[in-house]
Amino acid sequence: MAAVHGLTRFRTLDLPSSRRLTGWEEHNARALVGLRAEPFGSFDGTEVNLTLPRLQVARVAGTPHAVDRDVRQIALHPADGVVVYFSLSGENQFSHRGGTSLIVPGQALVVDGDQPFRRTFAHGLTELVLKAPRSLLREIRPGTVKPQVFSFQHDAHARALVTALSGALRGGPADWDGLESVATDLLGTLLGGGCSAAADLAAAHAFIAAHLADQDLSAGRIAAAIGYSERHLSRLFSNSGQSVPQAVLNARLDAARAVLGEPISLAEVAARNGFVSQAHFSRTYKARFGVTPRQDRREFLPVSATSES
Repeated sequence: MAAVHGLTRFRTLDLPSSRRLTGWEEHNARALVGLRAEPFGSFDGTEVNLTLPRLQVARVAGTPHAVDRDVRQIALHPADGVVVYFSLSGENQFSHRGGTSLIVPGQALVVDGDQPFRRTFAHGLTELVLKAPRSLLREIRPGTVKPQVFSFQHDAHARALVTALSGALRGGPADWDGLESVATDLLGTLLGGGCSAAADLAAAHAFIAAHLADQDLSAGRIAAAIGYSERHLSRLFSNSGQSVPQAVLNARLDAARAVLGEPISLAEVAARNGFVSQAHFSRTYKARFGVTPRQDRREFLPVSATSES
């Protein structure tokens, strides 16, 4: 049977008020993990879900509430895998048999989906969720998974995973199979299963994307930030068909092209993406895309908005 995957969206506001909490619980039991929700006042929640052949991904937002993954929920809706929660906004308290932790934005929480826990979102939440089956975990990281917290702001591989998942949930390039392969490699690295070339390359690309405005974005700086040698970095990019400087330039040009529709000057577009001058930006842009930035932006902006020099 062919794998079925793609994006779906769920909003409690689309349900009658009397059904919103129950609908939220039912949706999460189907799409992610069965939880019992306890709202602090009226409750609203939204969720974007992506189902891949072996992974389940979501972006979740909700008003203040708490959730319990208790023995009843585990029996009714076994997860049979690990769940990773990446906190984007709204701190939350995580309680389990081993104690209690405060998770703040920029941190990720890893849990075994079939162990009881409680999470409390006193100020609401926005987070990314990744669920992986136990069969996949055995391939990428043998052994049990205990609750752990780590930063995805300072860990290059974690940041790369967040970048990949966020882009897909925004409706980015629909290479779902490629996304699952990279996400699996990155998850294995985060769980201590060792690094792969694909995971290291994804981490490097994520670091580049986060620092496009820095004119000193060199191979040495990228390698140091990610934690491996410049030689290894060069080999990774060479095997992918480009040099590190080419990868940085292409990332800058792609990012600049993506904002040509914004009502800002070409000089600002160039500066925002790390080009030393507007002339250098225009020259390299034409070499890459066959047209100048000014010619290209006419496709996005009305004529009156493209008259700046």
